[in-house]
Amino acid sequence: MTTTSRVAMLRELRPPAERPFVLEEVAIPPLTEGAVLGRMVLAGVCGTDVHILHGKVPIKLPAILGHENVCQVVEIGGSKPLADITGQPVQVGDLITWLPKSCMQCYSCTILKDQSKCERRIGYGGWLPAWQHPYLVGGFAEYVWLLPGSDIVVVNDVAPEAVVLGDALRVMVHAVENVGGICYGDTVVVQGSGAVGMMGILLALDAGAGQVIVTGGPAARLDLVRELGADVAIDIFGVRAPERIAQVLELTHGRGADVIIEATGVPTAVAEGLEMVRINGRYVIAGHYGDAGTVPLNPHLINRKQVTITGAWSADNSHFLRGLTLLRKLSRETLDKLVRPRFSLTDINAALLATERQETVKVVVAP
Repeated sequence: MTTTSRVAMLRELRPPAERPFVLEEVAIPPLTEGAVLGRMVLAGVCGTDVHILHGKVPIKLPAILGHENVCQVVEIGGSKPLADITGQPVQVGDLITWLPKSCMQCYSCTILKDQSKCERRIGYGGWLPAWQHPYLVGGFAEYVWLLPGSDIVVVNDVAPEAVVLGDALRVMVHAVENVGGICYGDTVVVQGSGAVGMMGILLALDAGAGQVIVTGGPAARLDLVRELGADVAIDIFGVRAPERIAQVLELTHGRGADVIIEATGVPTAVAEGLEMVRINGRYVIAGHYGDAGTVPLNPHLINRKQVTITGAWSADNSHFLRGLTLLRKLSRETLDKLVRPRFSLTDINAALLATERQETVKVVVAP
């Protein structure tokens, strides 16, 4: 059994171009009862990781990032049987992922019944400190050490490339739930063509949307959007906002879309989306995990159209588990288009730079 793990350590916040990650060797602590040691298979690079490097999302330094993870169980601490959050046994050799852990005791968990807003949530990949036990608390590493009681999910029947899309998908499952669902035949506009937006497209199509319109970019992503099945893809770099609004209205007989999903993280997209939604339409903001600032809005639009506006912040375990239904449907061809390229742990800085430059939808690290 190996006694150390290589990790990509982040000791100070710097943009990806300044190569902030340094490879280090960290001792693997002995396992306690219920802890799990896993060898990393794939770690997705999230847009949030880029925001972290730019200081837009607070974390504890030094840190090991990587919160979209799949590993293979190498060892389980103690002698008691271990089960995942669905009750399925966890065994050595299983492929697993793990989710943020809510306390189930705070006001948000008990009164609001909203685990995604837990006041004491434990999150791997930047929110647990890498300077104290168990040290190996992020996916950008060879091994991960999961604390007893972690919210583990066995994913032997799901392709690892699909699992790393699960973080974006669970946010979008939450968003669609909060906005009241997508009805068969609805016209859905998805603002944004990153990983979260792509999951919105797939969910809308799977729900039976009559028309899916996407505003986003760059051009290569819009080609993929069309391949996934979107009816119309509007390039935000080549078409001005007033023209985009006019195009959506034309495609909807002047009425506007039934449902609009914001997945850009850009404040101006919200003002634009309110122009595109129909009377009694529904609008959900899912892209603003970090604070990107303010934008002027016209409240008259909301009042006159009687628009329902909601948000979706992160997700809880149920959103991921329901999202597995879609992840199991994704073909190898689709996964190969969505999840690429693979970087080694040695090339972690290049992986973050590729994500920042939007060179692909989901970059992954395979130690």
